[in-house]
Amino acid sequence: MENNYSKLEIKDLHKPPHWFGALGVGVVVMGLAIGTGELILWPHLITKYGPQLLWAAFTGITFQYFINQEVARHALATGESFFTSSSRVFKWFAPSWLLSAVLLYIWPGWASAIGTILKELFGFGSYLMWAVASLFLVLIFTFSGRIAYNFLEKSLKIIIPIFCALLLVNSFLTLSLNNIKEAVRGMFNFGYIPEGIDISVLIGAIVFAGAGGLLNLCVSLWYRDKQAGMGKHVGRIINPITGKTEAVSFKGYIFHPDKKNLANWKEWMKFIRIDQGIIFWLLGLATLILLSLNAYAVLTPKGIIPEGLNVAVAQAHIFGERWGMWGFNSFLAMSFLMLFSVMWTIIDAFARIVSDILYVNSHTGPFQKYLGDIKNISIHHLYYGLVVIIVLMSAFLIPLQQPLALLTISAVLGGLVMTVYTPVLIYLNNFRLPKPLRPGIFTNFMMCAASLFYFSASVAIIAHYFFKIF
Repeated sequence: MENNYSKLEIKDLHKPPHWFGALGVGVVVMGLAIGTGELILWPHLITKYGPQLLWAAFTGITFQYFINQEVARHALATGESFFTSSSRVFKWFAPSWLLSAVLLYIWPGWASAIGTILKELFGFGSYLMWAVASLFLVLIFTFSGRIAYNFLEKSLKIIIPIFCALLLVNSFLTLSLNNIKEAVRGMFNFGYIPEGIDISVLIGAIVFAGAGGLLNLCVSLWYRDKQAGMGKHVGRIINPITGKTEAVSFKGYIFHPDKKNLANWKEWMKFIRIDQGIIFWLLGLATLILLSLNAYAVLTPKGIIPEGLNVAVAQAHIFGERWGMWGFNSFLAMSFLMLFSVMWTIIDAFARIVSDILYVNSHTGPFQKYLGDIKNISIHHLYYGLVVIIVLMSAFLIPLQQPLALLTISAVLGGLVMTVYTPVLIYLNNFRLPKPLRPGIFTNFMMCAASLFYFSASVAIIAHYFFKIF
């Protein structure tokens, strides 16, 4: 046993369901991707510097596709979260991921953003009132479903199509063929960095071109609760109020790479590539480009370069000038759907990450003796209790900062975390999995490129602030 963690138990890999039933986690991650970065950071940057900067967004979301695929690979093969698997290699990863989750996702930037939008949409109340109301709406939704993950996924499968329909209508009314051509050229304008750009905002936007930070690692927990691969043997988080809880294992599982299991494995990996490749990468990239181009098309001719949530509000007013109240309200409604989906998913991810680390390490591993008081608390109660805590803390912190500052802090910290976990993920999948389950040459090349990129970005941020301070 590595670092005193339980040995992986051997079981068979079950046959995957119909391909449509396997889809879902890509929808959840896209719910993250179409929020903040696409609504705030990228429209701001493209409005200010032009579509020629879209190569950076294309790079960021492409790297994250491969990261998501590799996180899913390890989760499907072992039934373990990345947080446990990495701690088998280095025990101090467990408390490090726990601290990182708190530092990354305690900031209520998304609630602040939603409050600003709803105040404009309804025309009364304060942004603080609407922000707090949106947080408690997440609380109501979370406690409404029997299985935490299932209710989140089903809700986002409704929210995201509505958002996409509104986005397509707004884009059809706004964009020209020339705008599309500029975007295509910008996606392949690799290496272009405008003079005077804030490097921390640019890197933060690249991190947010997708999920970013620890959210990519939460893919392992979402697939597990979807009972994908060996996650079927672990168990799911169930609402202890509305549903009958089931046992959740703190152990991982592995399968013999025989003919039958490998045939099922290939099918599972095909579903992962469809889920993450088409739903997350392709649709996520399309929405990012369309949102950025909409901002560029309506704001640049007027010489408007708004900051923070004013990007969305300014666009809404201009859509209102062009298309009346319908244009104004539709853009704000679209913005609300985006941000609410990302806020809800981040709260879920935070509670899921922290509860997994505490639950596993209170039952096995080197920190078991320090978490004795938690051992008797089920992961179901841990998860739902943490959702309540994060909602209350976010409500308390809302008045302390502005959305753009909060989101930039979170994104920069996320980039630093990605610098650490990307090489760990490369190691786990190439040296800890049986050979038939390991990634191919091209995937490893892209993962190494991503690792080098996030390392270079982190060095650039540290150097930027070092010289700025001194």
